[in-house]
Amino acid sequence: MRDAFLSVAGKRILVGDGAMGTQLIEAGLAVGSSGDEWNLTHPDRVAAIQQAYVDAGAELLVTNSFGASPLALARHGLAEKAYAINLAAARIARDCIGQNGYVLGDIGPFGGFLEPLGNTTPKALEDAAAIQAAGLIDGGADAIIVETMTALEELGAVCRAVRGLRPSIPLIGSIAFDRVADGGFRTMTGVSVEDAVTFMTAAGADILGCNCGTGIHVGDYVQLVAQFRALTDMPIMVQPNAGQPRLDRGRISYDESADAMAAAVPALVDAGASIVGGCCGTTPEHIALFRKQVERITAVRLS
Repeated sequence: MRDAFLSVAGKRILVGDGAMGTQLIEAGLAVGSSGDEWNLTHPDRVAAIQQAYVDAGAELLVTNSFGASPLALARHGLAEKAYAINLAAARIARDCIGQNGYVLGDIGPFGGFLEPLGNTTPKALEDAAAIQAAGLIDGGADAIIVETMTALEELGAVCRAVRGLRPSIPLIGSIAFDRVADGGFRTMTGVSVEDAVTFMTAAGADILGCNCGTGIHVGDYVQLVAQFRALTDMPIMVQPNAGQPRLDRGRISYDESADAMAAAVPALVDAGASIVGGCCGTTPEHIALFRKQVERITAVRLS
């Protein structure tokens, strides 16, 4: 399945899943607590979310391990459970999608800064990432996705850890860009699209991606994918947010509907996207409509 994933991603459009964090909150997770721990304490609720995405037409599942670095889990007193949490995350996803889809082991930001801006050394981050990646790989992940990255140094450290642990596993790098005053895109640490593409390629990523971000909508992701495609011929993964979050009577909601986002899927594909999924605020409803759009595009291409 691991070799097949890269082969398929390079030949046809794949439909990803949608948000996990916002869906966990809908399922009862208290804001500020560890959703990753639910892989051990509430695996049925995690599985229900991921099964809903499979039923909606997702061909790949991103594991519920975004914050499951030992460094991030330490804030919840869970660092010693990092391997077990990641192992469970991958196994839950595999059980839901079976052998006909793909499991992407998710590694997100550790929540701090590397030296000299912070107190964490690159070696400490690599060691933590290796523990996380080991759990995901042992649990059956077909690939590792290093996502929502804003600092290239952090992304590089995680990529080194993954490559040192399993050189052959497919690796996806995904950057979170913000819209800036001049109309372009940069990360919160000032990384440009060109810098990101160059760095991720050199770091050994097999697929390049963008997800999350502040102040951007699905149309902005079309521009981002086009800028990626102008710089690389590698497969591109895109996971747009459902617009911007707002607080509505104590609940977080997002301002882009499933219909509006699905309408942009053809433009994302035309811009060069190989994998189309969703990030914050997206739901199984979004993914079901994404799948219909991809099926239409595929039918036209084959006709």
